[in-house]
Amino acid sequence: MKFTKAFNNNVALVKDSSGVEWIVMGTGVGYQKNKGDSIPEESIRRKFVAEQSSTRKPLLQVLDEIDSEVLDVSVEIIKNAEAQLGVTFNNNIYLTLADHLNFAVKRANERIDYADTNRWEVKNLYPKEYESAKTAIRQVFDRLDVLLPKSEETFITYHFVNGQQAKKTKIEETLKMTEVINRIIEIVQYHFQLKLDEDSLNYTRFITHLRYFFIRQYKQDQTESEEVDLTLLELVKTKYEKAYQAVEKISNLLEKRYGWSLSSNERLYLTLHVWRVTNRQITK
Repeated sequence: MKFTKAFNNNVALVKDSSGVEWIVMGTGVGYQKNKGDSIPEESIRRKFVAEQSSTRKPLLQVLDEIDSEVLDVSVEIIKNAEAQLGVTFNNNIYLTLADHLNFAVKRANERIDYADTNRWEVKNLYPKEYESAKTAIRQVFDRLDVLLPKSEETFITYHFVNGQQAKKTKIEETLKMTEVINRIIEIVQYHFQLKLDEDSLNYTRFITHLRYFFIRQYKQDQTESEEVDLTLLELVKTKYEKAYQAVEKISNLLEKRYGWSLSSNERLYLTLHVWRVTNRQITK
């Protein structure tokens, strides 16, 4: 790898022996380098092809517009969040988060804030990512002496959720996931006339099931396991009648609003999850 340009001490543009440009990240990869200097592979922590970009602007132009200190703190935030969450984010988050924080800092300095109507849902659907987002805001304050508004807890959480997807995911998809899951939770709570215990293990399992259900529906993934025996579905329907009625309401909502239809498998598993998440609270 031959050095071409530094965006800051730890982020640089390089070119490989085939002439392909890469964005590389690592301690000191851009520090006091001259054009043509070799960059040791062992000093590179992350790299991605410079031409790949999920933004409307060219990648290099976006990086040029990001303040170097913001870029530095973005990398620190991502490393810290990966350690907190026990995950490895996809490379796309380095650009999207830095670009977002760059404008967030400018808005904060100008005392501009955006309305945040999804904080409750985000805090409960993605609690670990939400806590990491709160840590990220403290890191920005410690490094840049800029206090981001509380709405950024939600926006940064979305980036951490998206960054865990195997493929690049749009923020809009996560917003829609939040909307769908929230509607399902509302149906269950209204049907059973109770407030679900958000701290329970069964609630966590229920949310996890709904997240994977959403991804399958949104991606139109038809690679589902063999359909369950309808006799088993009828048994569950009879044994957990009220839970199945809630699933019917959920099915009607999804069909009318999103054009999604529940398979026999989804009806079975969703009924069991609904029964499990409500049963302990009812029987207390």
